[in-house]
Amino acid sequence: MAEMVGGGGGKKGGPKAKKKSTRIDMTAMVDVAFLLLTFFVLTATMSNSQMMDLTMPAKSENPEDAKVDVVEDKVMTIILCAGDTVKYFIGITNPEIKITNYADEGLRKEIQTHLNKFSPICGEPRVPNCWDPIFVVKPRHNSRYQNVVDVLDEFAITGAKKYALAKFEKQDSMTLVKFEKPAK
Repeated sequence: MAEMVGGGGGKKGGPKAKKKSTRIDMTAMVDVAFLLLTFFVLTATMSNSQMMDLTMPAKSENPEDAKVDVVEDKVMTIILCAGDTVKYFIGITNPEIKITNYADEGLRKEIQTHLNKFSPICGEPRVPNCWDPIFVVKPRHNSRYQNVVDVLDEFAITGAKKYALAKFEKQDSMTLVKFEKPAK
């Protein structure tokens, strides 16, 4: 709504007429603005954080409590290297080190192959003599943080249940040098 406010006026030769000013009533527009603001705030969906669950073992005073005997063929060690490359091997005593990448046909395929190596796969309820593979991820100092996130995503996509992050040790470097096949 608007109204004209002014006054004065007179006859010829009399005082000049004052200019009329306008006054706009903003009440209706403010009401509509607050209604729209309220509507959009109430109907907007809040984004949920995208975090993965990571279960850590309980701390123990005795380091021997954490040791568990594992069949070495169950363990797949994944080493994250520079240049977005991945080296992996299965077992410990005589591993054959292979190189792959983060593509769907690379690391994901290798994880899926190791998961489905034998049958039946352990689940709930636990079946005796079932296949229960374990993955150990060891990032090197020259790998990127994004590589660790990519590997954890691959575990979530493939459904891998048991995996661990471990420090890349000097012994791992020696294993890579000793068992890695030279590129042709």
